[in-house]
Amino acid sequence: MTIGRLENWQDIRELVLMSIGTDKGRWWADKEFGSEIWKLRQVGKITPTTVGTFRQFVLNSVKWLIDDGLAADIKCEAEQQGRNTIAYRVVVTRPDGKTISVEESWNGI
Repeated sequence: MTIGRLENWQDIRELVLMSIGTDKGRWWADKEFGSEIWKLRQVGKITPTTVGTFRQFVLNSVKWLIDDGLAADIKCEAEQQGRNTIAYRVVVTRPDGKTISVEESWNGI
């Protein structure tokens, strides 16, 4: 994938989702790529603490977009929905100030 292709917003969205959805340490090309949200399955239930940890895991997984200059800032909001679901929104700000919002839910417990 070339840098020009990565400038496409759809690709940034896909990179965010791929970063969050890939279990850290399990991707053959880079053991540091991905998120650790899989660890939350071991908790067994969603609590306010779990939601905060989830949010931090998401931010950690997409930090490389800032490090690589593809994003200037990334924010994440997360909230519990029902017993087993966390709804989240990731807002990515590009270096030129344009933003994209990625909204999804995680039902991992």
